[in-house]
Amino acid sequence: NYVFRHKSFREFLAGIELVKKVHRISAYLDPIIESFGEDWWDEPLRFFISHGDEELFDLFMDKLFSSNVSDDVLHKKQGFLRTLIEEAPMKKPDALCVHLMNHENSAMRQRVILDCIKAVDKGSAIGALQQFQDANLEKRDDVSYRTAEILNNLTNQGHAKSGLFISSISVATLVRKIDAQNDSSKKLSVDHFGQQVEYILIPGGSYVYSVTKKEEHVPDLYFAKYPVTNRLYGRFIEYLQFKNPESEANLPVSQFIWVLQDIANKNLWDKYFVEYLQDGKKNIAGLFRSKYYEDRKFGADENPVVGISWYAAISYCLWLSLLESKGERNDLYRLPTEIEWEWAAAGKDKRKFPWGSAMPTPKLANYYEINIGATTPVGAYPDGATPEGLYDMAGNVWEWMENWHDNRQYFRALRGGSWDSDAEYLRCSSRNYGSPGNWDGDVGFRVVRPSPLLEP
Repeated sequence: NYVFRHKSFREFLAGIELVKKVHRISAYLDPIIESFGEDWWDEPLRFFISHGDEELFDLFMDKLFSSNVSDDVLHKKQGFLRTLIEEAPMKKPDALCVHLMNHENSAMRQRVILDCIKAVDKGSAIGALQQFQDANLEKRDDVSYRTAEILNNLTNQGHAKSGLFISSISVATLVRKIDAQNDSSKKLSVDHFGQQVEYILIPGGSYVYSVTKKEEHVPDLYFAKYPVTNRLYGRFIEYLQFKNPESEANLPVSQFIWVLQDIANKNLWDKYFVEYLQDGKKNIAGLFRSKYYEDRKFGADENPVVGISWYAAISYCLWLSLLESKGERNDLYRLPTEIEWEWAAAGKDKRKFPWGSAMPTPKLANYYEINIGATTPVGAYPDGATPEGLYDMAGNVWEWMENWHDNRQYFRALRGGSWDSDAEYLRCSSRNYGSPGNWDGDVGFRVVRPSPLLEP
C-alpha cells in the first residue's frame, strides 16, 4: 500500500485542482460547500481562495450563503471565514450584499454575512448596507449595531481616501434606532486610526465586591465594547516602528519613549518596569509586539490581541491618552480595576455570568469545552454580551486589570476567562493573575475611559 504522507502538499494540490475545475464548471464547488464545517477541507479551501480571482471569491460566497449550511456551523466557522477573506488576493462584496437582503435570514446568519462584509472592507458595500438598514431588515439589536458600526467605518475610510480632513477624535452616533434605555448619550464612538471604536457608559453604583465581601463604590466609566484587536494594536506597533506618520505628527516617538522612561525611573507603575524597559531599549517595538503576531491562529485583524505583557497593555493606553491630548494628558485611557470590571460584568443585578445565570454554551462564549482551540473575532457571541452591550467579557481572552492581584505586588490581576478556560472561570467573580512582564496566548486587554471626549 502507498500512502501520500505529506498532508500540507496534498491539501495544496487539492486546492489548486479545485481552482482549475471550478473555473470550468462551477458545480465542482457544490460538494465542498456541502462539507463546509468539516475541518479536513479547511486547508484546501484556503489554497483555493488564495489562488482565485474576485469572481471565484464571489462565487464561493454566493454558493455558501445559498446552501443549507446551518447557523451553528456558520457561527463556529466565523474565524475561518474571516481567514479566507483576509487571504483572498482579490475579493468583492457583491454576493454578500445580495444575500444580506434575504428576508429569510436568521439574526445569526445576518451577523455572519455582516462580519464577512466588514472583512472584505470595500466601500462598494455602503449602498447595500444603507438599503438593509432603511428596510428595517435587522432581526435583533446587535445586528443593527453591527450594521451601523460597519457603515460608519467604511464611510470614514472613504473620506480618508478622498483626502477629506477627519478629526482624530470624532463623535458619532452608531445606531439610528436606539431605545430610551440605550440612548446615544451612553455611547462614545472614537476614531482610532480610521476605525471607529465604541465605548459604552457603565453608570456608577455600589455593590458588595466578591473578593473583600465589602461594599465598594464605582464611578461612571466608559468601557470599550470589545477587547483590543490585532488591527488596533498593530497601529501602536507601526507607530513605534516610525511607520505611522499621522500619529507621530501629534506625538513624536522619542517623546513617548521619554515618558515611558520617566515612569520607569520614578517607579510610577512598579519597581520592575525599569528593568523590563531596559531590555527593549534598542527595539521598543519588539519589546511590546504580540508574541503571536505571525501565528495565523491568533493573528487575524479582528481577533483580540494576545501574547502581550501588562506593561505593553498599559503602555498602549498611555499612548492613546497622549496621542489624543497631543502630549498633554496621560490619563484619558487606562486598564480597568477588578472592582470596576466586576461591576460592569455582573451589574447591579449581580449576574453570575455577563449574560445572566445560564451556564456557558457554544452560542454564549468561546471557552475550552467547545474546542475551537484559539481566539475568535471580537463580537462573535452576541448572545453572551452584557445587557449594556459589552462583548467578550467571558471567554476568548483573559483581560489584564490595572490593580495588583494581592498585597505582595508581584502579580497583576486578570479577569474574564479565555478560549482555554473551563466554564467555571467565565464567572463574573473568577480571578486569575500573571506577572506584569510575562505574556501568554490567552491574555489580552480592554480599554476604559474615565471621562467623555475632550472638547475640540
